[in-house]
Amino acid sequence: MNNVLTIRNLCKNYGRIQAVNDLSLEIEKGSIFGILGPNGSGKTTTLGLILDVINRTRGDYLWFEEEPTKEQRKRVGAILETPVFYPYLSGVKNLQIVADIKEVPYDRIDPVLQKVGLLDRKGDKFKTYSLGMKQRLAIASALLCDPEVMILDEPTNGLDPQGIAEIRDLIIQIGNEGKTIILASHLLDEVQKVCSHFAVLSSGKMVYQGLVEDVAKGKNTVELQSSDDPMPVLELCEMIEKVDKSVNTYTLTLKDDYSATDINKYLFENGIIASHLVTKKKSLEKQFLEILQESDHA
Repeated sequence: MNNVLTIRNLCKNYGRIQAVNDLSLEIEKGSIFGILGPNGSGKTTTLGLILDVINRTRGDYLWFEEEPTKEQRKRVGAILETPVFYPYLSGVKNLQIVADIKEVPYDRIDPVLQKVGLLDRKGDKFKTYSLGMKQRLAIASALLCDPEVMILDEPTNGLDPQGIAEIRDLIIQIGNEGKTIILASHLLDEVQKVCSHFAVLSSGKMVYQGLVEDVAKGKNTVELQSSDDPMPVLELCEMIEKVDKSVNTYTLTLKDDYSATDINKYLFENGIIASHLVTKKKSLEKQFLEILQESDHA
């Protein structure tokens, strides 16, 4: 079995509004899959459909290459939108309620609290938890049934930088243990740091799907500074597609698969010593915006 989830021509209409429009997608076992899109793109609706908490208009989906059943959904842990717990109950009491609902033994509670870093606060009331702690408790509740797949909807929403880093590290840890993670987010930098695959939704349609590592492939952009005037040499360089100058900094757009090392060697051979030569990391944000722009003009 390679795919944990297969979506085929899935649609959800609210009157004339198509929240999800003919979506087809495959998610492989062991991947950390990011679903990206602006507000209103259909991310949360898609997650609600595959969890069967929202009725589909048409189309279908398979969990573990089979038609979805109640038993299969026990193999999936999920957090949709804002986690809801009883504020006056402790963390452990809240998880006991979840365990009763999921028919999970209480001896699963301490291990998941340990995993999310809340074991020493398990007796404290939920209302005393920080936003990051509340989110980690929600992840603990999703882990109670030891699911094969975790679905996380905006897991770092509203958190401060420390809270975001904690959740990011926790997601990576869970993924390294072999679980498949499906993550909806608008924080593109976090998706780039965490995910192995991603898809972009726009107005309910999937407009792109690919590997996160492919974002870094292709053309590189390099910043160059030198006490010498490098322009005459740069104009003759066949590795460079474009040169932009700003004050004393030259920004070089290189042709496919050339690197700053190649440029440094070329400059040195032509008598130019670079005092500053840095590759500008390609960001998922830039590609995301380009994808959305292309989809708007399609």
